Amino acid sequence: MKKALLIMTLFVVALTMLAGCSSNKEGAPKKFVIAYLPGENSDTAIKLNKDFETKLSEKLGIRVESYKATSYNAAIEAMKNGKADYALFGPFSYIVAVDRANVEPVAEISIPAMANQPASVILVKKDSPIQTLAELKGKTFGFVDPVSTTGHLLPKSILADELGLTPEELEKGFFKDVQFAGGHDKAVLGLLRGQYDAIGTSAMMPAMLEVKGIIEKDSYRIIGQSQALPGTAIGIRKDLPEDFKASVKEFLLSYDNPEYLEGIVGSKDAKFIEAKDSDFDGLRDIAKKLNLSPDDLLK
Repeated sequence: MKKALLIMTLFVVALTMLAGCSSNKEGAPKKFVIAYLPGENSDTAIKLNKDFETKLSEKLGIRVESYKATSYNAAIEAMKNGKADYALFGPFSYIVAVDRANVEPVAEISIPAMANQPASVILVKKDSPIQTLAELKGKTFGFVDPVSTTGHLLPKSILADELGLTPEELEKGFFKDVQFAGGHDKAVLGLLRGQYDAIGTSAMMPAMLEVKGIIEKDSYRIIGQSQALPGTAIGIRKDLPEDFKASVKEFLLSYDNPEYLEGIVGSKDAKFIEAKDSDFDGLRDIAKKLNLSPDDLLK
């Protein structure tokens, strides 16, 4: 009888200790859901994502699952409703996610070669008589796409800042004509063929076309350039426990798989780095200056 009582007492003590330990993890999710956006669905991408999820699961000690979102807006709504915990965001969609879904950055994906470098440029042909942005008045301008950050929003911001014009003035009275090329490469080629007097495009695009032999070196001139962009934002639900978010962050900053990161941002030199919400304040200023609504930023 005494032996049985002793065993029961030890059992109760053990349960109490376990309960005390579990209280440290109070609020931690039973699973962690990553929201993936439509994109690369090759066997290689699927394998790389699976490896990432498996290793993250081992780090967190819980199941890691994926949610296939149809758009940035769908990913934001999933995080807002607790159906997803983590997602990669474009520069402007991250801003919306913070406001709509209580998201915070857990890390960024950065390309060292692009750090502190202009993200967008305004180009003219090498032999163009145009020397300044002011001389673009009455000319034909080519943007890339209405929803392109480096091919529309940033070039428009450059022009608004340098010329002291509103977005409406740029769109309605400054240029003779505004066209959308449909691609960064198409914009550059259209410029060199004389379709546009000037264009706005990603700062990386001209050099990429030179390397491929598609355009000649020094066939263009830069007459305007934007600020640098922060890295690709990785958002996590802000209401998750602090120690849990810290574990996710620790995993990301130590995760070293160049192929995985190349699949996301197109560079083997990319890496996870620390992130702060204030890194995106410059983009918030641009959105405000261009009168962009959340719906505009998510297109």
